Amino acid sequence: MRAFFVLTALSLACASASAEAQAPTSRAPDAPLRTLDPAERDLLRPHLEHGPALLAHFYDSHSDISSITLAGLVDAPADTVAAVITDAEAYPRFMPAMDEVSVTAREGRQIAYDWSWRLAVFRLSGQNVMTTYPGNARRGHRIDIRAVGGDLGVGRMVWRVHPEGPNRSMVVLAIRLDMRGANYVADQLSGGGRGVFRTINTILGTVMLLGTEREAERRAGHVDAPGELAPLERPALDMMALTRLIGQGDLVLLDREGPAVERVTVVSVMGAREEQVRPVALDPEQFGRSLVHGSRAEVVERTAEWVDFDWRIPLPLVGVSGRMRLHLSDDVVHVEGRQGALDEGDWYFDTHVYPWGDTVLVGWARFDVRDTARMVRGLVEDQPDIGLGLTMATQVMVVRSLRNRVHSH
Repeated sequence: MRAFFVLTALSLACASASAEAQAPTSRAPDAPLRTLDPAERDLLRPHLEHGPALLAHFYDSHSDISSITLAGLVDAPADTVAAVITDAEAYPRFMPAMDEVSVTAREGRQIAYDWSWRLAVFRLSGQNVMTTYPGNARRGHRIDIRAVGGDLGVGRMVWRVHPEGPNRSMVVLAIRLDMRGANYVADQLSGGGRGVFRTINTILGTVMLLGTEREAERRAGHVDAPGELAPLERPALDMMALTRLIGQGDLVLLDREGPAVERVTVVSVMGAREEQVRPVALDPEQFGRSLVHGSRAEVVERTAEWVDFDWRIPLPLVGVSGRMRLHLSDDVVHVEGRQGALDEGDWYFDTHVYPWGDTVLVGWARFDVRDTARMVRGLVEDQPDIGLGLTMATQVMVVRSLRNRVHSH
């Protein structure tokens, strides 16, 4: 929701503000991007069988803008996947919302291209440079893309395609885009910086990853059999094995059935003891305010077993509201939608305590971002991949807001 407002605001500036003025001091185009090492890929592989994973990094010593890393399994050979990624001129055929790509220069293994991205009634545009490194079906491929200008700012994307067998690949995409200076509105919004950048990076990365997956599998002749949504259950996680990975950032696992969300899981180190974390997680006003930055919440009814609270996001164009119920428990925290926006949503949270005392918040949920404002619904119905990206980004927003509230108490 917040991401859509930001994108809408950015588009309104395109006609009157110069998209040429980029942030000259940004280190995003040159700072290294971390993907996943072999041990981390092995750890995530069972989860990737059900959908993509997102690692939203906490910080980066090389840049003041943190990066995100997305990973997914593709039922296609590594060479086929790499051919899809490097076929920039074909992006409009399989990348949702990417309606035009024009190659402006070619030199060796590099191409420069202009792109435009159609969202609802407006359009974003920019310029990228792609470098393809030598690779093959045995050792995999690397493709480096630099965003050198446009409405999404400057930055860098790194694709890694790892063979998983003759007809399967693991694709890892790392992104860091810095929108400061992209246009006037983006520059004004940079005060809210990291959350804005992270959300848009997540949405863009999800669109690119899932579009590439579909096209590579189409070229390989793979067809997915449709299925049904499974009951919402707690995920099976090896918390000790995840320690190093979640020490780098918030981990989101998306189980999907086509465009539908079967379950979205978030695993987040809270940097506090359990007795500090649980009171915040059990506070309905704190949860309501954590849905999106700027949201408000008010308790309307309280019993010994549950608390009902109204929440509202007072934003232009996409302002929404609803009622939720938080079930009071010493065990798993359960929040369910009751009325208004997100009234079909279910969120569960539990804590895991490491032997050294640090607490991890594990959340699993099912909700549909289309069940919000009319403009958001129209955008996501037109481009379902945007909705999946926004679903993952929303979970990161919630846990980061809860973590900030834990440390402010």
